Amino acid sequence: GIDPTHPDFAGRIMALADFTGEGASDNHGHGTHVAGITAGAGNKYKGIAPDAHIYAAKVLHGDGSGYMSEVMAGLEWAVQQNVKVINLSLGGEGPCDGTDALSTTCDAVVDQGVMVCVAAGNSGPGASTVGSPGCARKVLTVGACSNTDAIASFSARGPTGDGRVKPDVLLPGVDITSCRA
Repeated sequence: GIDPTHPDFAGRIMALADFTGEGASDNHGHGTHVAGITAGAGNKYKGIAPDAHIYAAKVLHGDGSGYMSEVMAGLEWAVQQNVKVINLSLGGEGPCDGTDALSTTCDAVVDQGVMVCVAAGNSGPGASTVGSPGCARKVLTVGACSNTDAIASFSARGPTGDGRVKPDVLLPGVDITSCRA
């Protein structure tokens, strides 16, 4: 979800959808924080794309849990909205070979011309800890690094269950300032 009243997103939330039954507002805080990193337009802190239009699909419940089917429904909704980039800052635990339903759905979305960026997850530091959908074959899987450019201790690592290298890239993921719901 997202805080639709947050001033950093004013006039740029194009559509909201809820697949949890809780309403589209962010009652956890994570969705608003991630949206701010991506598209916040604050006076002091800006996201990487502060002019981007935002389409927010709430696919996780307020306690951070969710169902694969809700995430898949959110992906399908985003494609119907003609978005160009989808961010999934979520993931399941355990080794994955990319053949689960969520990973194959993500790959099908990429095949439709949509960029899908997925979190590697927070199950590190052990090997083979990238879960679904971070293990999908066609998504850009993003791991976390610290402000010293070292891989963050919590960041999940590959290889995938079928031996592929994941994550694809590391980006800052420690002590990040962003919007608050």
